[in-house]
Amino acid sequence: MRLNTSWPLNSEKLSLAYDSSDTVIDSLDLTIESQKVTVLVGGNGCGKSTLLKSFARLLKPISGLIFLEGQNINQLPGKGVARKMAILPQGPVAPEGLTVEQLVKQGRYPHQNWLQNWSKEDEYYVRKALIDTNMTAYSDRPIEVLSGGQRQRAWIAMALAQNTEILLLDEPTTYLDLTYQIEILDLLFELNREQKVTIVMVLHDLNLACRYADQLIALKDGGVYCQGAPEKVLNAGMVEAVFGMRCHIAKDPLFGTPMCVPHGKGRVIVDEQAEQNHTA
Repeated sequence: MRLNTSWPLNSEKLSLAYDSSDTVIDSLDLTIESQKVTVLVGGNGCGKSTLLKSFARLLKPISGLIFLEGQNINQLPGKGVARKMAILPQGPVAPEGLTVEQLVKQGRYPHQNWLQNWSKEDEYYVRKALIDTNMTAYSDRPIEVLSGGQRQRAWIAMALAQNTEILLLDEPTTYLDLTYQIEILDLLFELNREQKVTIVMVLHDLNLACRYADQLIALKDGGVYCQGAPEKVLNAGMVEAVFGMRCHIAKDPLFGTPMCVPHGKGRVIVDEQAEQNHTA
């Protein structure tokens, strides 16, 4: 597996834990497809965020290996990895008073060295990141005065300023209302389609995951339960096995992607024929 340098990111027999008695990911072989949007889904505690942290070298494996473009990621220099891959963790916090532009400039740190500080190339990528995220008008504003969606776009702009081929995002839509969720996901989708950025993100909303993912990876019990295109992965059996929830799978009327309609315990389906027609 590790000899295939056409894969931007993959793991081999990867096991992860926060202490020796609590294995979260167990002997995982996983490949991320190049220039695609990959979404990790699964129940709470299944290892989605843990896996993303290990890909970003924020959590060292207890065994197994992670490869970045065919090279052992834990043997690569930190700045070298940061020039290839950026991460937006869950709930990032900026120092009080830091402006949007100052935050975005932090994304150029991996490209700095003691011989060369700020350059025209750095300026170009900062400006481009602000334009791509529609944040130019807010560049002088402190992060803390922005709306939730604006703050998230500012953090994404910082990641984009790194000018990497891979972008990792841990629940980028958490705590955002539906309008901002769609705004952020549309932005990431456009970045993938127009700039060919390989995107790996954790999402909780299965329906949004299906709308935006090229590859869906469902995690359960420390490993991959299933993976593939959303229409091949999302079905009633998978949802019940991975999330412990009964549901119907319908077709999204706007995008044609699979749509999960959960059964609720507080209500019952009174029209059995309607249920059968809907399932069919």
